Amino acid sequence: MGRRLPIIMCTAILFNTVRLYGRLRGLDTAAPSLRPVGPDHAFLVATGVVLTEDARRAASAHADATGTEVLDLVPSDLAPHLVVDLARVVDTRTYGQDRFATGTGAFHALLVDRGLLVRAGVEERDDYPPAELALITRKLKRYAPTSTDLAVIPGVHAHRDAAGRRLRARWMAERYRRPLLVVPFIRGAALAVGLVTSPGWGAAAVAGCWLAPFAACAGRLRTRPAEAVRGPATRLLTGPGVVATGIRTRQCGHPSEQAEAAEAAEARRRRARYHDEIAAGVDNLLEPGRKNCPWCGSTRLSLRVEAGDTVMGKPGRFRYDGCADCGHIFQNPRLSPAGLEFYYRDVYDGLYAELAEEVFGSSDTVYRARVALLTRHTTPARWLDVGGGHGHFCLAAKGLLPDTTFDALDMGEGIEEAARRRWVGRAYRGFFPDLVDEIAGRYDVISMFHYLEHTRDPYQELDTAAKALAPGGYLVIEVPHAHGPSLRIYRNRWVGLFPPQHQHLIPPDNLVRALAERDLSLVELQFGGTHQAMDAAAAAFFLMQEAQPDPTLPWLPYEATPWRRLCRGLAVTAGTPLVLGGAVVDQLTRPYFESGRRANAYRIVARGQG
Repeated sequence: MGRRLPIIMCTAILFNTVRLYGRLRGLDTAAPSLRPVGPDHAFLVATGVVLTEDARRAASAHADATGTEVLDLVPSDLAPHLVVDLARVVDTRTYGQDRFATGTGAFHALLVDRGLLVRAGVEERDDYPPAELALITRKLKRYAPTSTDLAVIPGVHAHRDAAGRRLRARWMAERYRRPLLVVPFIRGAALAVGLVTSPGWGAAAVAGCWLAPFAACAGRLRTRPAEAVRGPATRLLTGPGVVATGIRTRQCGHPSEQAEAAEAAEARRRRARYHDEIAAGVDNLLEPGRKNCPWCGSTRLSLRVEAGDTVMGKPGRFRYDGCADCGHIFQNPRLSPAGLEFYYRDVYDGLYAELAEEVFGSSDTVYRARVALLTRHTTPARWLDVGGGHGHFCLAAKGLLPDTTFDALDMGEGIEEAARRRWVGRAYRGFFPDLVDEIAGRYDVISMFHYLEHTRDPYQELDTAAKALAPGGYLVIEVPHAHGPSLRIYRNRWVGLFPPQHQHLIPPDNLVRALAERDLSLVELQFGGTHQAMDAAAAAFFLMQEAQPDPTLPWLPYEATPWRRLCRGLAVTAGTPLVLGGAVVDQLTRPYFESGRRANAYRIVARGQG
């Protein structure tokens, strides 16, 4: 294997160079322009970057010509190995129109529409640390999901400061893909092994690695002679640099000292609040248990599963009972309103807001499937998404139904941010039943995607939907399917259980009958296409979380000492193969779960009278 390694490396370098060359095909070069900079164009510039007036004019003209609101200005003299780093995380052929692409760039300068800058609450400055500019780039892409792009701008000169600054910017940009940043380190180690075991092929692999950035960037950038030596050498040393940067958390974890201080103060405040609430007893966050089924009233109840907070790891145990007569599964005792606030806090907003964004924006496949299900039956004019979260469904659906107005309703602050981003037309923040009079008759489609299982009283939510829907309108519901094999297999680590947030797991036949009782007739009941192949991977992840939770979580009874951080790192290292193995199991078993009524979720389309 040692002798074959450099041959494998040479082949991999060749294919990867071709791949990166393709990903850079959409990287345009702005033409010079004599037009003055547009009055609506502002520039955000990193410290040490020279942005000439010629470059500003060229960028402004290019943005006007392409309809771009956020333009990342790639220096024409950017080192090839840095352009290759960019190509690894963004496909320039699709980035501008990809509604869910993560905002990234060269982190040197941005052209931004002034109106968008105001909406996003970002200041125009010419002294941004690259790490802070990385965070701003991510944010602005969300505010302009289909009008953000990159272009090479002659006259923008790259800063020539220490590699640490660049690595900190990349560290911030790749917050949830940081393990991938050590790939160059692994590559360097493999090259070293290859040189020892097979010097000839090893030297060829080193030469290929040396020349690959220049080949991938061929014809797109002007390379300085010094980069012929310095650039590839820096690239070979990127892995150790990333490791060193990762250890120096004070410099890599925050874009500035001010941001670090503010985050530290917020962490202390958050921890103190959680510890005070936990000291008062989490059992007080539960209501008294009930003796009868909330769906049919039967007293024939039995324990189905007991679980802790598998996702966040907050303290507490939660019981889920099943009804022997109707099959309804429900949390018993259920969370009180104070308990809901405690366990929902920092999940979709606050501490984990960015992670929630990453999860919801990881793919639009499910969102497209939901739209396709509905459009088989109607083309809506006004659509209300109840439980709209951060607005990701509305963003995706708008691309498929541009003539439809999408509004959304939710309890969290994320729905107001969705309105500021213009992902939704109008945002309603509050409880659905409380807003029924305001929205009654306005919408010909109302959707509830993984919403009903979160509610305290599903019957009340269905009553509200029936009242709010326009005559002849459609109601679309998607919920977990606890009566397939997933709950039996994965028990308390089944992702569809999601304790303690999920309070009701409704059998499909029960839901169909409840809709009929409200004069909502069944149009379609879907199983196979609704299955989400993530049960095994999620169960492995939850197991890893239980074994060694993230020590920085503020509700844990201990501080994030270096020892606990190390234990967490070791747990993630050991658990990652389990999660990846679970993902393989999910794909292999997908045909089984997509047949019959075995899916871990189901969708219902129902239509009102009129």
